[in-house]
Amino acid sequence: MSLWRLIRGEHGVLATLASTASYIVAGGRDPLTLTLLTASTFLAEAGLFAHNDIANLEEDRINRPDAPLVTGAVSINTARAVAYGSLALGAVAAVPLGPLPLAIYATAAVLGTLYNAKLKRVPVLGNFVVAFLTSMTYIYGMAAAGGTATILVLLFLSSLAANLGREFVKTAMDYEGDVKAGARTIAVLAGPQKAATLGAAVTLVSTAFGGALVYLSALQGLLLLASGATATSLMLIYFSLMALRGRWRRYRNGTLFAFGTTLLALVAEALWQLF
Repeated sequence: MSLWRLIRGEHGVLATLASTASYIVAGGRDPLTLTLLTASTFLAEAGLFAHNDIANLEEDRINRPDAPLVTGAVSINTARAVAYGSLALGAVAAVPLGPLPLAIYATAAVLGTLYNAKLKRVPVLGNFVVAFLTSMTYIYGMAAAGGTATILVLLFLSSLAANLGREFVKTAMDYEGDVKAGARTIAVLAGPQKAATLGAAVTLVSTAFGGALVYLSALQGLLLLASGATATSLMLIYFSLMALRGRWRRYRNGTLFAFGTTLLALVAEALWQLF
């Protein structure tokens, strides 16, 4: 259980669903490719989250006092083995997928470790890297299928903007701990309210991409995805207003549910295409 918490296993499962569903929606059908895509996606997430806990131990003593490394439930040496071992095994699994998927995997691994070690402390850029990595699962799955699907590009863009907004609001929530830890986040530099306002505005921008996604999905007969994207866009508008009113935790939890709605719709669309 402690190891699962270290690697944030639930995030790995969600990322795997995003990449594999994208692969199928983009036309991929090969079982071996699907298996390797599943393994590499989960291992990348596991490795980067374990590395994050190693690199940010001091901040976690304040912001996440129940984290496995803080409580001692998992040792530093074990965390290092999990982090670097998972990233290496994931790379091995990505090799047979082809040059482009491997390049995407390598980019994610390098950016993720850089973020954990240094970029987290760089305002805006660090937040952008997190949003980018979170959203790249859709492109990774599409690349493994060997083609280009405009709806997945739009899904990537809408996810990128929405996650970037969420990152900004999160800095407002972590303000006190980051000040004590000496972290230079946008909330520390500009104030938590301004950071949350910026986050809400960027989240609203994501709904423009969401609208285009809805339109194109409906045009292509992908009605499940169109319905999910519609619901997500409406929820993001609502929760952005919550962030502007200072209800940051409600925004954070609500946007996560909103993202999950589109992901669920994408998975349903993929299963519909398969069966």
